Amino acid sequence: MSERLSFFYDKFLLIFLLVSNSIHGYAYETTLTLTGTTTAGDQVTTIFTREQLEQLPQSSITTHLPWITDQSTFTGVKLSALLAIYNLQPSTIHLRALNDYATTVSWTHIRKYEPIIATRQDNQPLRIRDYGPYWLIFSIDQYPELNQRKYQGKMVWQLETITTE
Repeated sequence: MSERLSFFYDKFLLIFLLVSNSIHGYAYETTLTLTGTTTAGDQVTTIFTREQLEQLPQSSITTHLPWITDQSTFTGVKLSALLAIYNLQPSTIHLRALNDYATTVSWTHIRKYEPIIATRQDNQPLRIRDYGPYWLIFSIDQYPELNQRKYQGKMVWQLETITTE
C-alpha cells in the first residue's frame, strides 16, 4: 500500500471510529423513574437504567399472559422490594407507560400478589417492541383471579414512571 493510500486509510478508519462511538453515545436508553414520599416525609425521585434494576435482588415469575403465545419466565425486581429500598409504603401506586397509558394499583394489591418489574423474558432482555424494557408482571398462573381485564390492565408494559402516594 502506498504511503498516500495508507494515510487516507488511517484517516478514514479514525473518522469511522469517532463517528460510530458518537452514534453509540447518543443511543436512546429508556429509564424508569420512581417518585414518592418516604415514611419519614422525605421526597424521593430516582431514575433507574436497566443495568441498575438488574443489580437489585432479582425474582422470577413463570406464567401465561394473554399477550404472549406460551408460558414464559420473567425476571426482575419485586415492586415491593424496590419500594422498600426507598422506605416507600404508599396506599396508591400510579404507573405510566411510554405511550402515556396510566393506571393505579393499591399497596394491598402489590403486597398480596408480589408483581415484578420485569427486564427479561426467558432470559432475554425485554425490548420496547417486546413490551419492554420494563413490564410490571403479575402471575396469572399462580393467581387465576388476576386473569380478568380489570387486573390485566395493571400489567403495564413499557413502564416509564412509578409515582407513589
